[in-house]
Amino acid sequence: MTRLQYSKQIVVINFTRLSNWCDDIATDGFVYADENEDIDTETLRVNIFTDIHNYVSSIYSLVEELHQVIDKCVIQDVDKGTFVRGSARKSRALPPFVRKLVFAWGLRNQFTHGNYRCLTIVEEQNGNRTFMRVRFHKKKFDPRGKGDLKAVGDYLWGASVFS
Repeated sequence: MTRLQYSKQIVVINFTRLSNWCDDIATDGFVYADENEDIDTETLRVNIFTDIHNYVSSIYSLVEELHQVIDKCVIQDVDKGTFVRGSARKSRALPPFVRKLVFAWGLRNQFTHGNYRCLTIVEEQNGNRTFMRVRFHKKKFDPRGKGDLKAVGDYLWGASVFS
């Protein structure tokens, strides 16, 4: 339980770091560069990618800790197939956590291999303020390195909004 609590704390810390980039991450997720700081957009992009990676990786670690606890409490094996279901076997009846978790696993798989091409960080305008926005591109999402969108359907079935 101590390891589980630590993992949870790490997720919270990483989410806090990520959300600190935004005025309101739940509403718009815009990242405004502080006008008083001398930071170029490329450094800002690297820092945002780093915090996204750390947050997604910490979710993965928390789930691995949960997996060990669950395995001790149930008779049947709980493995990847329990949660990661191909699009032909998708079930909207599964809790939202599971649907979002599967997508997070896919992101983590892609990030682990240093390939962030499914995410871009673009500079946009909101009135007279410049901000950075992270965009997800479904067709560039490739957690297995195959490059075939059909092959990644089991990581995308629970996600709803994409460009």
